[in-house]
Amino acid sequence: MKVNYMVILLVLGIALVCLAGCTSSTPEPVSTPAATPTPQAGNATVTVTQPVANSTATQAIPATTTTAPALYTPNEIDSHFLDIAFNNKFQTIGQSSASGNTIAITGDYTDTDVSALGNFLLQFNNNSPIKQLPAVPVQESNGGDIRFNFIPESSMDTLAQQQPSFGLINRDSSGKIGSIYKTTSNTVSNSTNAYVYRSGTVFVNSNLTGDERTHYMLRGLLYYLGFVGQTTTYPDSIFYAGPNNTVTPDGIDWQAIDVMYGGTITPGMTFNEVTDVLHVTSGNTGT
Repeated sequence: MKVNYMVILLVLGIALVCLAGCTSSTPEPVSTPAATPTPQAGNATVTVTQPVANSTATQAIPATTTTAPALYTPNEIDSHFLDIAFNNKFQTIGQSSASGNTIAITGDYTDTDVSALGNFLLQFNNNSPIKQLPAVPVQESNGGDIRFNFIPESSMDTLAQQQPSFGLINRDSSGKIGSIYKTTSNTVSNSTNAYVYRSGTVFVNSNLTGDERTHYMLRGLLYYLGFVGQTTTYPDSIFYAGPNNTVTPDGIDWQAIDVMYGGTITPGMTFNEVTDVLHVTSGNTGT
């Protein structure tokens, strides 16, 4: 009986040891997510970045926009040429001769005026296939085929009162005089036509500044190069009839200058003769 009691105690001891080993295993650590910072009110800005698992960051590349130069059809160029080469008063081409012209500047002009005029002359010579202008204007001279005379606004008003002995008066949208053209006309003959060669003086309001001042000077030069008309079709054109301080001919303007001095158009040609050469009809386009 005593032996049986000891066996029972031994079995119970082994059972307790096994039970203790099964329940004392080390638990797995529990991962606690890190708290996400919260933006705080006030002047400071807190940037919160949430990582995304298994993602590949791609840097955005800003899109670049390329503006293609405007392209004009031959008919658009020819129609523009007709608009700016003729007006109600002048119905024949008053093209400047291809060489031998002098350009002079006098009065209250500035170094900026001389520089702007010189830059334009360079542009013109680079774009004109035949006609070449002097690269540098003659300063302090009243001579020349095309002359610029910068005078005060009060003197411009006085000249305007002497109409019709003075030519075209150009005003801005407020009615202020920007420039006045005093034209000298001489009848010249060539192998095809007898025509009127127009030269003259561009009086520029010396009270003007910036692009407005330069515009009136360059527009006067183009007037005596034969571009006596204007356009209502192209607002960016230096020949635009509306408010205009453009100081550089637009693409279609240079194309029209190429038509004038490309060798096909000759001084003294009438509107109809020009349309026959260009194969366009006023108000219509076609090949």
